[in-house]
Amino acid sequence: MVVRISSGANPTGAVYYNENKVAKGEADRLAVQNYEGINRPIQDLTLSAIAGQLENRASENERVSKPTFHVSLSLAQGEKPSADELLAMADRYMDGMGYGRQPYVVYQHHDTDHNHLHIVSVRVDENGKKVPDKFERERSNKLRQQIEKEFGLQVAEKVALRPERKHMEPVQYGQGNLKRDLSAVVNGVLRDFTFSTFSQFNQLLGLYNVKAVEIPMEGKKPGLVYSVVDGQKITQGAPYKASSLPHQPTMETVTRRMSAGKKIKGDQLPALRRSAGQQLEQSNGWSDFQQRLSKIGIEAIPHLGKDNNLFGISFVDTKRQTIYTGSELGKAFTAGSLKNALGDAYMPPMLREVSEPKQSVSGQNREQHKTIKPDNSHEQKQHKTEPQKEETPMHNFDIVRQLLFALGNDGDSLENEQELKSMLKRARNPRRS
Repeated sequence: MVVRISSGANPTGAVYYNENKVAKGEADRLAVQNYEGINRPIQDLTLSAIAGQLENRASENERVSKPTFHVSLSLAQGEKPSADELLAMADRYMDGMGYGRQPYVVYQHHDTDHNHLHIVSVRVDENGKKVPDKFERERSNKLRQQIEKEFGLQVAEKVALRPERKHMEPVQYGQGNLKRDLSAVVNGVLRDFTFSTFSQFNQLLGLYNVKAVEIPMEGKKPGLVYSVVDGQKITQGAPYKASSLPHQPTMETVTRRMSAGKKIKGDQLPALRRSAGQQLEQSNGWSDFQQRLSKIGIEAIPHLGKDNNLFGISFVDTKRQTIYTGSELGKAFTAGSLKNALGDAYMPPMLREVSEPKQSVSGQNREQHKTIKPDNSHEQKQHKTEPQKEETPMHNFDIVRQLLFALGNDGDSLENEQELKSMLKRARNPRRS
């Protein structure tokens, strides 16, 4: 089971999200617990009746700026307990987290290929005090493990609960379920990639035809909307608020990922800089440089202006799924320095057949897939004796997508702060492939 906790300023918003699912036939309202004065079937209750009690309770302590407690409990694919069993799990979780006497409403969602519950409550108790939330994520994780044992559920660490991963591919406007596909990309990038700036987050989204935009909000922190873009980065269709998407990938979540990314990069940079530097020293032009980087799992993402002029460059470590600016790797990898070293006119890499290097007399092992710089005179002779294969551009974005999609079957999902700590630990001691 995977647990996700979110907070919000408006309980009605969380109730509306779930009630909208009910109206669409994508969810069922299972129960309202600890509600006062309910004397009719729960299916006959209105949105205002459900949200009203939560709003009234939240208003008893205005110092709690985000009184909404919204949690999802996701089961593994194939696990199909009854509605009564699901409700028992929800009650067990809420009681274990200190919300057993709070008013809350439980929903069962059917909009993905695995069973999951949503529970909406408030963080203000019957005495107007805030429900204790110290070490909330850690307590939730321990409680999850207990519930897995009590109800005979699959252990989260041993099973992948990420059905959206298979949809991690470029979004095409006008094809498929746009909101679902866009959400899969946004949550996939947040889950699988390491980045340290909002610009880098957008560069990764851009690989899949998605764009994030901050929206100023008077008296509040900036909001976030996501849009689909075409090949020219022109917005297609209406944007989606972050709060309307599954798992609510808000600016708060993005900021948390950026902070974690800065720490992770600090550990990874020295080795990556040395590897990339070695390839740069041996490179003979833009194409050769990018082919060499590809061999060690690094892809370059050029930022081109008018007349194909290179004004910036980023690098994606496809093994660790981390994006860097050229300046983060070092001065030698900025656009200006690379143009001085490799040529002022940027050229995309070309696919070439290269021969395997011969082993030295001492029998020392070398990489069998190392790129060999062809001798120009040899190329001219070869052109005379046999037809040379046409060179075609190696599209960096396509390669990045393919490599990262393949790598997507590995790794752990990042569900909360506790798992962010585990991610940092894994980054310092990466698994050897």
